[in-house]
Amino acid sequence: TDIQIITKEKYQDEESAEQKIIFDNNIFEQIKGKKLDLMVEKIFEIPTIRNWFKRQKEEYYVVSQREHIIDCKYTKGKAKIPIINKRIINKEIQDIKAKNPIKHVHLRGMKILIKTCFREGIDTPIEIYLADDRIIQPIKKSIISAVKDNLRYQKFKFIISANYVVAINDRNIDKSLVLYWKISGIELAPGSKIFTARCKNLYVLTIKHKITAKNKIKKIKIENLFERIVTVIDNSDYSYNEIDIE
Repeated sequence: TDIQIITKEKYQDEESAEQKIIFDNNIFEQIKGKKLDLMVEKIFEIPTIRNWFKRQKEEYYVVSQREHIIDCKYTKGKAKIPIINKRIINKEIQDIKAKNPIKHVHLRGMKILIKTCFREGIDTPIEIYLADDRIIQPIKKSIISAVKDNLRYQKFKFIISANYVVAINDRNIDKSLVLYWKISGIELAPGSKIFTARCKNLYVLTIKHKITAKNKIKKIKIENLFERIVTVIDNSDYSYNEIDIE
């Protein structure tokens, strides 16, 4: 039988494209064994992922995919993509029509695919940071994980696990999961696009505050194909606090 989806959306314009599905925990076991358009079962290729999905009442899993087309004006300084949006979450809660008030969003993680919009072979170092921007001090503790690569290879892919809970009524929820990058080595004519960032995001809307799989899951996983070119940035080497937003 077909999987019952609460909502399924597609959106596209010249700057971005987005897909999203929402489903509840009652059908999650069915979904794990089926093939979806977003290939949910491949979002996190981590053995302990099953520990995350323990049945509870009133849990709603949100899987979204969005491709961001990045303009070259954002190559200098520290640019960012907010991953969590309060307005969108409120709309999702309205669509769900839960029996009890949804009070929390459990941020699970994301798969990120970076592709350049210029030819291969150009020496273009890039650093990617996933951060909780609500944390002001100590600034390094706001970093969830970080990687570095060189865009001379045109693309790379990795998975970052977050695994923390944010209250729905948090005034700074839009800052709770933000993707930053620092890029150098190339200058393009104004209006040119430098790369795309395709983000597959997984979070859970829930009535309870519960952390699962604590300290059991790697913060970052680099796919085998890219292990030689992508490096995890050590905490002591973070340059996140040395660059400013323009």
